[in-house]
Amino acid sequence: MKTLNPLNLVKINKPYPESFLERWRAGDYSMLTNSHASDYIKKIIVHKAKNRPGRRFFGEAYIASNMEMIEGWYTSYKWLTAPKWIVGEGLKPGFEKSFYLALMKHIGKDCLISLQEEATKLVRKYKKPVAPDLWIIDNDGCFNFIESKLPGDFIGKHQLAGFALIEKFVGAVKPVSIGVMDMAPEK
Repeated sequence: MKTLNPLNLVKINKPYPESFLERWRAGDYSMLTNSHASDYIKKIIVHKAKNRPGRRFFGEAYIASNMEMIEGWYTSYKWLTAPKWIVGEGLKPGFEKSFYLALMKHIGKDCLISLQEEATKLVRKYKKPVAPDLWIIDNDGCFNFIESKLPGDFIGKHQLAGFALIEKFVGAVKPVSIGVMDMAPEK
């Protein structure tokens, strides 16, 4: 593991068996569905993978299927910038409503308001800051925010801005770890 400053961003190389990716592309999601990942992660990632087949969502699924967690969410929403995540209005039942309830329970409205106020200042400079792919609460209660990168993917400035916001505001109320997992086939 290598820590990058100033964000204390943890960068990890995560090899995966190519056969797992081949099965994922063929629509076999058992790697994730048979894992200890949260029900939320299992349901949303499989739902998304069925609608957008291919290698998409494989990295997130592989990471989630290999982590111990108390709770976990796939964070594809614009919760760092969209006001609906503070007020809870206009959310779709199911995935969005469940994610909103998790934000309120674990991060809280006041923290989210402060975070979003700061995020609006960054929009002009970085586009809209975005959160990492996964938010996992580990057995010690630490919030692990993890970005998955498959070969050919890279971290954008708007992602780094999102990581910094999470570290500053969420990290002020809970222990936070932010990491990037560079995924590649096993050699």
